Amino acid sequence: MNSKLENFLRRNCACADDIDRLEALGAETLADAWEKASPADLVWIVTRPGVMDAEQRRQFLVFVLESIEDKLTDPRSKNILDKLRANSPITKADKKAALAALATDASWAASWAAAEDAAAAARAAYAADADAADAACSAADASDAAADAAAAAADAARKAAREQQAQWIRTNFALSDLHIN
Repeated sequence: MNSKLENFLRRNCACADDIDRLEALGAETLADAWEKASPADLVWIVTRPGVMDAEQRRQFLVFVLESIEDKLTDPRSKNILDKLRANSPITKADKKAALAALATDASWAASWAAAEDAAAAARAAYAADADAADAACSAADASDAAADAAAAAADAARKAAREQQAQWIRTNFALSDLHIN
């Protein structure tokens, strides 16, 4: 690994696993890392502070938010995307409102919490009433299975999103367009 790549990784606090993955891929230079990095690692590289200029960040954010636009149910979240598309300034108030909207847009979190609560309630019922044991165990197993399925689906969705993001980055930016020094 050459000193330019090593300096970039150290300056950006890359963990040992990140460095080991790039070394295992045979990445000697930043160009090698650009070509060989996994989608998640490429997105990490490009999203380090200062690597993209303001316009590149705006374009990338539009791409990312458009990919989940159907999940943005709160107008405060949609406002950010609209402003990014129009290249309009985003105020601190806009940011604060969008953060508050996360609770609305994160319905998946509520589903996950409900599944965990159902499993806990079923286990509590088992402990309290031996006659309810079979029903409680069945409910807990179903809830655990639902939570596991939700986690697997979330992991798969995250991986697919990273692959799309990495493809977009490689299509829309050249390594020479980024600030990596």
